[in-house]
Amino acid sequence: MASAALSSAPNARIIDFDRAELRRVPFQDSLYLWVSARVPGASFEFRLVPRIYHGRPEYWGIEVVAINLPPAANDIGAAAEATTSERSVPLAGIIGTRGIAVIGAHRTQHIEIDGGSV
Repeated sequence: MASAALSSAPNARIIDFDRAELRRVPFQDSLYLWVSARVPGASFEFRLVPRIYHGRPEYWGIEVVAINLPPAANDIGAAAEATTSERSVPLAGIIGTRGIAVIGAHRTQHIEIDGGSV
C-alpha cells in the first residue's frame, strides 16, 4: 500500500487492478465499467472514482481506489488478508471523446468507446 499514489478522492489511495471491462446491462441498456482488484484488507473499501474535468477529455479517468475505513465498534482486531473483489460504475456522463482510462497504481488501461457503444 505504501507505493500507491494519492487519489483525488479524500482519504483514498490508488491501487492496482487485475481486470477492467465494459458490460452492457440488458434490462437498462446502459454501459458499465466492471473492475476486479485486490483489496489490501478488511479495513479497506474498494471504489471506482471518476475524475472531475472542466471539459470533456479524450479519455475520462476513473481511479481504482482503496479507502481505509475506521474499525467497527465490535471489531476484535483480527488481521484479514487481501481479497479480490469486483465493482462497477455506470458510464453515463463520464465518457471522454475517445473513451475511458482506468487508473491503477502501476498502470492505466485505455478503453476505446465509439459513439455507437454509448
